[in-house]
Amino acid sequence: MSLDKDAPYMDEAARLTAVEWPILEASDAVFADPDALVERSLRELARYAERDPGLSLRLILRANRSRRGLRQEVHAVGDAIAMLGLQNVHQEATAAPRVEDVVTQPQAYREMAAQSRLAAMIATEIAGERHDTEPGELALAALLNQLGLLALLVEGEPRLARLMEILELNALPDEASYTALGYATDDLSRAMAEQMELPELVQGTLRAVNAAHHRAFEVMVASAVAWQVFRGMDTARGDRDLALLAGLMGLTDKEAADRISAVIERFNADVAVYHREPLDPQIPGRVWLREPHRPRLALMPRVDLLEEGIGALEKEQNRELRVRRMLRVMQFGVGLNRVVFARLSRDGETLRAEHLVGTLHEPEFSHFVINRAALGPLAQVLDKDTPQWWDRKRIHEQMPPAVRKLTGGVDCLVARLCDGERVLGLVYADRRSRDLELTPFAFEGFRRVLAAASRPVEPR
Repeated sequence: MSLDKDAPYMDEAARLTAVEWPILEASDAVFADPDALVERSLRELARYAERDPGLSLRLILRANRSRRGLRQEVHAVGDAIAMLGLQNVHQEATAAPRVEDVVTQPQAYREMAAQSRLAAMIATEIAGERHDTEPGELALAALLNQLGLLALLVEGEPRLARLMEILELNALPDEASYTALGYATDDLSRAMAEQMELPELVQGTLRAVNAAHHRAFEVMVASAVAWQVFRGMDTARGDRDLALLAGLMGLTDKEAADRISAVIERFNADVAVYHREPLDPQIPGRVWLREPHRPRLALMPRVDLLEEGIGALEKEQNRELRVRRMLRVMQFGVGLNRVVFARLSRDGETLRAEHLVGTLHEPEFSHFVINRAALGPLAQVLDKDTPQWWDRKRIHEQMPPAVRKLTGGVDCLVARLCDGERVLGLVYADRRSRDLELTPFAFEGFRRVLAAASRPVEPR
Protein backbone atom coordinates (compact mmCIF):
# COMPACT_ATOMS: atom_id res chain seq x y z
CA MET A 1 0.00 0.00 0.00
CA SER A 2 1.27 3.48 -0.80
CA LEU A 3 2.55 5.56 2.10
CA ASP A 4 1.18 8.65 0.28
CA LYS A 5 -2.47 7.96 1.04
CA ASP A 6 -3.17 11.59 1.99
CA ALA A 7 -1.03 13.18 -0.74
CA PRO A 8 -2.74 15.67 -3.11
CA TYR A 9 -2.76 13.29 -6.09
CA MET A 10 -4.38 10.31 -4.37
CA ASP A 11 -8.00 11.37 -5.02
CA GLU A 12 -7.10 11.96 -8.66
CA ALA A 13 -5.56 8.51 -8.86
CA ALA A 14 -8.62 6.84 -7.35
CA ARG A 15 -10.84 8.52 -9.94
CA LEU A 16 -8.58 7.89 -12.91
CA THR A 17 -8.25 4.16 -12.26
CA ALA A 18 -11.83 3.92 -13.54
CA VAL A 19 -10.95 5.53 -16.90
CA GLU A 20 -12.18 3.60 -19.93
CA TRP A 21 -8.91 3.29 -21.79
CA PRO A 22 -9.19 4.00 -25.53
CA ILE A 23 -7.17 2.33 -28.25
CA LEU A 24 -5.44 3.87 -31.24
CA GLU A 25 -7.15 3.72 -34.60
CA ALA A 26 -4.38 1.47 -35.96
CA SER A 27 -5.06 -1.07 -33.19
CA ASP A 28 -8.70 -1.15 -34.19
CA ALA A 29 -7.68 -1.95 -37.77
CA VAL A 30 -5.37 -4.79 -36.70
CA PHE A 31 -7.56 -6.48 -34.10
CA ALA A 32 -11.03 -5.93 -35.57
CA ASP A 33 -11.07 -9.11 -37.70
CA PRO A 34 -10.68 -12.30 -35.60
CA ASP A 35 -10.12 -14.43 -38.70
CA ALA A 36 -7.16 -12.28 -39.77
CA LEU A 37 -5.61 -12.59 -36.32
CA VAL A 38 -5.21 -16.32 -36.81
CA GLU A 39 -2.83 -15.66 -39.69
CA ARG A 40 -0.45 -13.63 -37.53
CA SER A 41 2.22 -14.99 -35.17
CA LEU A 42 2.08 -14.27 -31.43
CA ARG A 43 5.24 -12.18 -31.71
CA GLU A 44 3.67 -10.09 -34.47
CA LEU A 45 0.46 -9.57 -32.50
CA ALA A 46 2.44 -8.56 -29.41
CA ARG A 47 4.39 -6.03 -31.46
CA TYR A 48 1.17 -4.51 -32.78
CA ALA A 49 -0.37 -4.32 -29.30
CA GLU A 50 2.79 -2.83 -27.76
CA ARG A 51 2.48 0.17 -30.07
CA ASP A 52 -0.60 1.15 -28.07
CA PRO A 53 -0.34 1.77 -24.29
CA GLY A 54 -4.14 1.81 -23.94
CA LEU A 55 -4.64 -1.60 -25.55
CA SER A 56 -1.62 -3.06 -23.74
CA LEU A 57 -3.00 -1.86 -20.41
CA ARG A 58 -6.44 -3.33 -21.12
CA LEU A 59 -4.93 -6.71 -22.02
CA ILE A 60 -2.68 -6.83 -18.95
CA LEU A 61 -5.54 -5.88 -16.63
CA ARG A 62 -7.87 -8.47 -18.14
CA ALA A 63 -5.25 -11.22 -18.06
CA ASN A 64 -4.37 -10.58 -14.43
CA ARG A 65 -8.01 -10.29 -13.35
CA SER A 66 -8.52 -13.82 -14.59
CA ARG A 67 -5.52 -14.95 -12.52
CA ARG A 68 -6.48 -13.15 -9.29
CA GLY A 69 -5.27 -15.18 -6.34
CA LEU A 70 -2.51 -16.94 -8.29
CA ARG A 71 1.08 -16.19 -7.38
CA GLN A 72 2.42 -15.64 -10.90
CA GLU A 73 1.30 -12.39 -12.54
CA VAL A 74 1.25 -11.68 -16.27
CA HIS A 75 3.79 -8.92 -16.84
CA ALA A 76 4.31 -8.82 -20.61
CA VAL A 77 1.89 -8.07 -23.44
CA GLY A 78 2.81 -11.20 -25.42
CA ASP A 79 2.08 -13.37 -22.38
CA ALA A 80 -1.29 -11.65 -21.91
CA ILE A 81 -2.27 -12.37 -25.52
CA ALA A 82 -1.18 -15.99 -25.22
CA MET A 83 -3.16 -16.46 -22.01
CA LEU A 84 -6.34 -14.68 -23.14
CA GLY A 85 -6.56 -16.23 -26.59
CA LEU A 86 -7.35 -14.47 -29.85
CA GLN A 87 -11.11 -14.31 -29.32
CA ASN A 88 -10.77 -12.51 -25.99
CA VAL A 89 -8.14 -10.16 -27.40
CA HIS A 90 -10.48 -9.35 -30.28
CA GLN A 91 -13.34 -8.74 -27.83
CA GLU A 92 -11.21 -6.43 -25.70
CA ALA A 93 -10.20 -4.36 -28.71
CA THR A 94 -13.75 -4.23 -30.03
CA ALA A 95 -15.16 -3.09 -26.67
CA ALA A 96 -12.64 -0.26 -26.30
CA PRO A 97 -13.48 3.29 -27.42
CA ARG A 98 -11.27 4.90 -30.08
CA VAL A 99 -8.92 7.74 -29.26
CA GLU A 100 -10.41 10.02 -31.89
CA ASP A 101 -13.91 9.49 -30.43
CA VAL A 102 -13.29 10.15 -26.72
CA VAL A 103 -10.08 12.15 -26.24
CA THR A 104 -10.46 15.93 -26.52
CA GLN A 105 -6.82 16.34 -27.61
CA PRO A 106 -6.34 13.15 -29.63
CA GLN A 107 -3.01 14.18 -31.20
CA ALA A 108 -1.51 15.06 -27.82
CA TYR A 109 -2.50 11.58 -26.64
CA ARG A 110 -1.00 9.97 -29.76
CA GLU A 111 2.25 11.89 -29.18
CA MET A 112 2.51 10.61 -25.63
CA ALA A 113 1.68 7.10 -26.83
CA ALA A 114 4.45 7.41 -29.43
CA GLN A 115 6.94 8.53 -26.80
CA SER A 116 5.90 5.61 -24.60
CA ARG A 117 6.43 3.19 -27.49
CA LEU A 118 9.90 4.58 -28.13
CA ALA A 119 10.70 4.17 -24.43
CA ALA A 120 9.60 0.52 -24.62
CA MET A 121 11.81 -0.05 -27.66
CA ILE A 122 14.81 1.52 -25.91
CA ALA A 123 14.15 -0.64 -22.84
CA THR A 124 14.12 -3.70 -25.09
CA GLU A 125 17.43 -2.60 -26.60
CA ILE A 126 18.96 -2.31 -23.13
CA ALA A 127 17.51 -5.70 -22.17
CA GLY A 128 19.15 -7.31 -25.20
CA GLU A 129 22.53 -5.79 -24.41
CA ARG A 130 22.33 -6.91 -20.78
CA HIS A 131 20.95 -10.38 -21.63
CA ASP A 132 17.74 -9.85 -19.66
CA THR A 133 15.61 -13.00 -19.71
CA GLU A 134 12.30 -11.11 -19.72
CA PRO A 135 12.58 -8.11 -22.05
CA GLY A 136 8.80 -7.95 -22.42
CA GLU A 137 8.48 -7.07 -18.74
CA LEU A 138 10.87 -4.15 -19.14
CA ALA A 139 9.07 -3.02 -22.30
CA LEU A 140 5.69 -2.98 -20.53
CA ALA A 141 7.05 -0.96 -17.60
CA ALA A 142 8.50 1.61 -20.01
CA LEU A 143 5.31 1.68 -22.09
CA LEU A 144 3.24 2.55 -18.99
CA ASN A 145 5.75 4.94 -17.42
CA GLN A 146 3.57 7.94 -18.39
CA LEU A 147 0.36 6.32 -17.15
CA GLY A 148 -0.81 9.38 -15.22
CA LEU A 149 -0.31 11.84 -18.06
CA LEU A 150 -2.04 9.50 -20.51
CA ALA A 151 -4.99 9.18 -18.11
CA LEU A 152 -5.28 12.96 -17.74
CA LEU A 153 -5.35 13.27 -21.53
CA VAL A 154 -8.13 10.67 -21.73
CA GLU A 155 -10.13 12.42 -19.02
CA GLY A 156 -9.64 15.88 -20.52
CA GLU A 157 -8.27 17.50 -17.34
CA PRO A 158 -9.02 21.24 -17.78
CA ARG A 159 -5.58 22.31 -16.47
CA LEU A 160 -3.86 20.10 -19.00
CA ALA A 161 -3.50 22.88 -21.58
CA ARG A 162 -1.33 24.80 -19.12
CA LEU A 163 0.75 21.68 -18.46
CA MET A 164 1.31 21.04 -22.16
CA GLU A 165 2.41 24.66 -22.65
CA ILE A 166 5.03 24.30 -19.92
CA LEU A 167 6.21 20.96 -21.29
CA GLU A 168 6.78 22.66 -24.65
CA LEU A 169 9.41 24.76 -22.85
CA ASN A 170 11.29 21.47 -22.32
CA ALA A 171 10.84 21.63 -18.56
CA LEU A 172 11.34 18.48 -16.53
CA PRO A 173 7.94 16.73 -16.37
CA ASP A 174 7.73 16.65 -12.57
CA GLU A 175 8.37 20.40 -12.23
CA ALA A 176 5.99 21.20 -15.09
CA SER A 177 3.20 19.20 -13.49
CA TYR A 178 3.87 20.66 -10.02
CA THR A 179 3.46 24.10 -11.54
CA ALA A 180 0.31 23.34 -13.55
CA LEU A 181 -1.44 20.75 -11.37
CA GLY A 182 0.00 21.04 -7.88
CA TYR A 183 1.43 17.52 -7.96
CA ALA A 184 3.74 15.46 -10.16
CA THR A 185 2.23 13.25 -12.86
CA ASP A 186 4.96 10.74 -11.93
CA ASP A 187 3.41 10.43 -8.46
CA LEU A 188 -0.02 10.15 -10.04
CA SER A 189 1.27 7.35 -12.28
CA ARG A 190 2.65 5.46 -9.31
CA ALA A 191 -0.52 5.82 -7.24
CA MET A 192 -2.61 4.62 -10.19
CA ALA A 193 -0.31 1.65 -10.80
CA GLU A 194 -0.60 0.64 -7.16
CA GLN A 195 -4.37 0.98 -7.05
CA MET A 196 -4.78 -0.90 -10.34
CA GLU A 197 -2.43 -3.63 -9.04
CA LEU A 198 -0.30 -3.45 -12.15
CA PRO A 199 2.76 -5.71 -12.39
CA GLU A 200 5.43 -5.17 -9.76
CA LEU A 201 8.03 -3.70 -12.11
CA VAL A 202 5.53 -1.15 -13.47
CA GLN A 203 4.91 0.05 -9.93
CA GLY A 204 8.54 -0.11 -8.90
CA THR A 205 9.88 2.03 -11.72
CA LEU A 206 7.67 4.90 -10.57
CA ARG A 207 9.46 5.30 -7.23
CA ALA A 208 12.72 7.23 -7.47
CA VAL A 209 14.44 5.20 -4.76
CA ASN A 210 14.06 2.03 -6.85
CA ALA A 211 16.65 3.32 -9.32
CA ALA A 212 19.05 1.48 -7.02
CA HIS A 213 17.65 -1.76 -8.54
CA HIS A 214 19.15 -2.37 -11.96
CA ARG A 215 15.99 -3.41 -13.88
CA ALA A 216 13.97 -0.47 -12.56
CA PHE A 217 16.91 1.79 -13.37
CA GLU A 218 16.97 0.48 -16.96
CA VAL A 219 13.31 1.39 -17.43
CA MET A 220 13.80 4.83 -15.90
CA VAL A 221 16.73 5.58 -18.18
CA ALA A 222 14.88 4.29 -21.27
CA SER A 223 11.90 6.52 -20.44
CA ALA A 224 14.14 9.52 -19.78
CA VAL A 225 15.98 9.11 -23.10
CA ALA A 226 12.69 8.75 -25.00
CA TRP A 227 11.43 11.94 -23.33
CA GLN A 228 14.62 13.70 -24.43
CA VAL A 229 14.40 12.44 -28.01
CA PHE A 230 10.87 13.79 -28.37
CA ARG A 231 12.18 17.18 -27.26
CA GLY A 232 15.17 17.23 -29.56
CA MET A 233 17.65 16.40 -26.74
CA ASP A 234 17.22 20.02 -25.63
CA THR A 235 16.26 19.80 -21.96
CA ALA A 236 17.81 20.69 -18.62
CA ARG A 237 19.20 17.18 -18.41
CA GLY A 238 21.57 17.80 -21.32
CA ASP A 239 23.62 14.70 -22.08
CA ARG A 240 23.31 13.13 -18.61
CA ASP A 241 20.59 10.65 -19.61
CA LEU A 242 22.56 9.53 -22.64
CA ALA A 243 25.59 9.02 -20.41
CA LEU A 244 23.51 6.87 -18.05
CA LEU A 245 22.31 4.80 -21.01
CA ALA A 246 25.87 4.38 -22.27
CA GLY A 247 26.95 3.18 -18.84
CA LEU A 248 24.14 0.60 -18.71
CA MET A 249 25.04 -0.79 -22.12
CA GLY A 250 28.81 -0.66 -21.71
CA LEU A 251 29.21 1.77 -24.61
CA THR A 252 30.74 5.17 -25.19
CA ASP A 253 28.32 8.08 -25.33
CA LYS A 254 28.77 8.26 -29.12
CA GLU A 255 28.06 4.53 -29.51
CA ALA A 256 24.95 4.89 -27.34
CA ALA A 257 23.73 7.78 -29.50
CA ASP A 258 24.22 5.62 -32.61
CA ARG A 259 22.23 2.78 -31.04
CA ILE A 260 19.35 5.12 -30.22
CA SER A 261 19.46 6.41 -33.79
CA ALA A 262 18.99 2.82 -34.99
CA VAL A 263 16.05 2.36 -32.59
CA ILE A 264 14.49 5.56 -33.95
CA GLU A 265 14.74 4.19 -37.49
CA ARG A 266 12.84 1.06 -36.40
CA PHE A 267 10.31 3.22 -34.59
CA ASN A 268 9.72 5.22 -37.76
CA ALA A 269 8.52 2.07 -39.55
CA ASP A 270 5.28 2.38 -37.55
CA VAL A 271 5.17 6.14 -37.14
CA ALA A 272 1.92 6.45 -39.14
CA VAL A 273 0.17 4.76 -36.20
CA TYR A 274 0.59 8.04 -34.32
CA HIS A 275 -0.44 10.38 -37.17
CA ARG A 276 2.90 12.18 -37.06
CA GLU A 277 6.03 12.74 -39.13
CA PRO A 278 9.03 10.41 -38.65
CA LEU A 279 11.58 11.32 -36.01
CA ASP A 280 14.99 12.43 -37.26
CA PRO A 281 17.41 9.57 -36.46
CA GLN A 282 20.14 12.16 -35.92
CA ILE A 283 18.36 13.66 -32.88
CA PRO A 284 20.55 11.90 -30.25
CA GLY A 285 23.69 13.54 -31.64
CA ARG A 286 22.22 17.02 -31.21
CA VAL A 287 22.90 16.88 -27.48
CA TRP A 288 26.53 17.92 -28.11
CA LEU A 289 25.78 20.64 -30.65
CA ARG A 290 24.33 23.34 -28.40
CA GLU A 291 23.82 24.43 -24.85
CA PRO A 292 20.58 22.82 -23.61
CA HIS A 293 17.57 24.99 -22.92
CA ARG A 294 17.13 25.30 -19.15
CA PRO A 295 13.69 26.60 -18.15
CA ARG A 296 13.60 27.99 -14.62
CA LEU A 297 10.60 26.68 -12.71
CA ALA A 298 10.42 27.38 -9.00
CA LEU A 299 7.72 25.73 -6.94
CA MET A 300 5.37 28.22 -5.32
CA PRO A 301 5.41 28.03 -1.51
CA ARG A 302 2.01 27.18 -0.04
CA VAL A 303 1.59 28.48 3.51
CA ASP A 304 -1.64 26.52 3.95
CA LEU A 305 0.07 23.24 3.04
CA LEU A 306 3.06 24.16 5.18
CA GLU A 307 0.99 24.76 8.32
CA GLU A 308 -1.24 21.75 7.71
CA GLY A 309 1.82 19.56 7.09
CA ILE A 310 3.64 20.72 10.22
CA GLY A 311 0.57 19.92 12.30
CA ALA A 312 0.32 16.44 10.80
CA LEU A 313 4.05 15.80 11.32
CA GLU A 314 3.82 16.70 15.00
CA LYS A 315 1.06 14.10 15.47
CA GLU A 316 2.51 11.32 13.28
CA GLN A 317 3.86 8.39 15.29
CA ASN A 318 5.12 6.19 12.43
CA ARG A 319 8.74 7.11 11.75
CA GLU A 320 8.75 6.15 8.06
CA LEU A 321 5.51 7.98 7.37
CA ARG A 322 6.97 10.97 9.13
CA VAL A 323 10.05 11.02 6.90
CA ARG A 324 7.97 10.67 3.75
CA ARG A 325 5.56 13.40 4.83
CA MET A 326 8.46 15.67 5.77
CA LEU A 327 9.80 15.55 2.21
CA ARG A 328 6.38 16.31 0.74
CA VAL A 329 5.79 19.26 3.05
CA MET A 330 9.21 20.68 2.17
CA GLN A 331 8.34 20.27 -1.49
CA PHE A 332 4.74 21.48 -1.62
CA GLY A 333 4.64 23.74 1.44
CA VAL A 334 8.11 25.33 1.35
CA GLY A 335 8.53 25.20 -2.44
CA LEU A 336 11.77 23.21 -2.69
CA ASN A 337 12.22 21.42 -6.01
CA ARG A 338 14.43 18.55 -4.79
CA VAL A 339 14.44 17.03 -1.32
CA VAL A 340 16.46 13.94 -0.38
CA PHE A 341 16.71 12.00 2.86
CA ALA A 342 19.95 10.00 3.04
CA ARG A 343 19.84 7.40 5.81
CA LEU A 344 22.84 6.91 8.06
CA SER A 345 23.90 3.28 8.36
CA ARG A 346 23.71 1.61 11.78
CA ASP A 347 27.46 1.81 12.19
CA GLY A 348 27.31 5.53 11.40
CA GLU A 349 29.80 5.24 8.56
CA THR A 350 27.70 5.50 5.37
CA LEU A 351 24.93 7.70 3.97
CA ARG A 352 22.60 6.23 1.35
CA ALA A 353 19.77 8.08 -0.45
CA GLU A 354 16.53 6.44 0.66
CA HIS A 355 13.56 8.81 0.32
CA LEU A 356 13.50 11.34 -2.51
CA VAL A 357 11.10 13.81 -4.11
CA GLY A 358 11.69 15.74 -7.32
CA THR A 359 14.40 13.36 -8.55
CA LEU A 360 12.55 10.67 -10.51
CA HIS A 361 14.02 12.08 -13.72
CA GLU A 362 17.48 12.16 -12.13
CA PRO A 363 17.89 8.48 -11.23
CA GLU A 364 21.55 8.92 -10.34
CA PHE A 365 20.35 10.40 -7.02
CA SER A 366 18.95 7.02 -6.00
CA HIS A 367 22.30 5.36 -6.60
CA PHE A 368 24.15 7.78 -4.38
CA VAL A 369 26.12 6.35 -1.46
CA ILE A 370 28.97 8.12 0.35
CA ASN A 371 31.15 7.26 3.32
CA ARG A 372 30.99 9.63 6.23
CA ALA A 373 34.75 10.03 6.07
CA ALA A 374 34.41 11.41 2.51
CA LEU A 375 31.94 14.14 3.52
CA GLY A 376 34.62 16.55 4.70
CA PRO A 377 33.10 19.65 6.34
CA LEU A 378 29.61 18.44 5.38
CA ALA A 379 29.96 15.70 8.01
CA GLN A 380 29.62 18.39 10.70
CA VAL A 381 25.93 18.65 9.80
CA LEU A 382 25.39 15.22 11.34
CA ASP A 383 26.78 16.47 14.68
CA LYS A 384 24.76 19.67 14.97
CA ASP A 385 21.09 20.36 15.71
CA THR A 386 20.96 23.54 13.65
CA PRO A 387 20.04 23.39 9.91
CA GLN A 388 22.54 25.01 7.57
CA TRP A 389 22.23 27.08 4.40
CA TRP A 390 25.17 26.46 2.07
CA ASP A 391 25.75 29.12 -0.56
CA ARG A 392 27.67 28.65 -3.79
CA LYS A 393 30.99 29.84 -2.37
CA ARG A 394 30.85 27.41 0.53
CA ILE A 395 29.75 24.59 -1.76
CA HIS A 396 32.66 25.26 -4.10
CA GLU A 397 35.15 25.28 -1.25
CA GLN A 398 33.79 22.62 1.13
CA MET A 399 31.24 20.34 -0.56
CA PRO A 400 32.62 16.88 -1.50
CA PRO A 401 33.18 16.75 -5.30
CA ALA A 402 30.90 13.70 -5.65
CA VAL A 403 27.99 15.56 -4.01
CA ARG A 404 28.71 18.74 -5.97
CA LYS A 405 28.70 16.81 -9.25
CA LEU A 406 25.42 15.10 -8.34
CA THR A 407 23.54 18.25 -7.37
CA GLY A 408 25.09 20.67 -9.85
CA GLY A 409 26.62 22.73 -7.05
CA VAL A 410 23.48 24.79 -6.45
CA ASP A 411 22.70 26.54 -3.17
CA CYS A 412 21.21 24.08 -0.72
CA LEU A 413 19.78 23.51 2.75
CA VAL A 414 21.13 20.63 4.84
CA ALA A 415 20.37 19.26 8.28
CA ARG A 416 20.36 16.09 10.29
CA LEU A 417 17.13 14.31 11.22
CA CYS A 418 16.94 12.78 14.70
CA ASP A 419 14.64 10.41 16.52
CA GLY A 420 15.52 11.00 20.14
CA GLU A 421 19.25 10.43 20.57
CA ARG A 422 19.52 8.53 17.30
CA VAL A 423 20.64 10.38 14.17
CA LEU A 424 18.56 8.91 11.34
CA GLY A 425 20.35 10.64 8.50
CA LEU A 426 20.84 13.82 6.51
CA VAL A 427 18.20 15.93 4.77
CA TYR A 428 19.24 17.82 1.62
CA ALA A 429 17.04 20.32 -0.25
CA ASP A 430 17.51 22.76 -3.15
CA ARG A 431 15.73 24.49 -6.02
CA ARG A 432 17.67 22.56 -8.69
CA SER A 433 18.70 25.58 -10.76
CA ARG A 434 21.49 28.09 -10.14
CA ASP A 435 19.05 30.75 -11.34
CA LEU A 436 16.54 30.07 -8.55
CA GLU A 437 17.73 31.46 -5.24
CA LEU A 438 16.87 30.16 -1.83
CA THR A 439 15.19 32.67 0.47
CA PRO A 440 14.98 33.30 4.22
CA PHE A 441 11.35 32.09 4.00
CA ALA A 442 12.49 28.79 2.49
CA PHE A 443 15.18 28.37 5.17
CA GLU A 444 12.73 29.08 7.99
CA GLY A 445 10.17 26.72 6.46
CA PHE A 446 12.83 24.02 6.12
CA ARG A 447 13.79 24.51 9.77
CA ARG A 448 10.20 24.33 11.01
CA VAL A 449 9.35 21.21 9.00
CA LEU A 450 12.51 19.51 10.20
CA ALA A 451 11.69 20.36 13.81
CA ALA A 452 8.19 18.92 13.42
CA ALA A 453 9.56 15.71 11.89
CA SER A 454 12.26 15.23 14.54
CA ARG A 455 11.65 13.77 17.97
CA PRO A 456 13.49 15.30 20.93
CA VAL A 457 15.43 13.31 23.48
CA GLU A 458 13.07 12.06 26.19
CA PRO A 459 13.73 13.69 29.59
CA ARG A 460 15.28 11.37 32.14
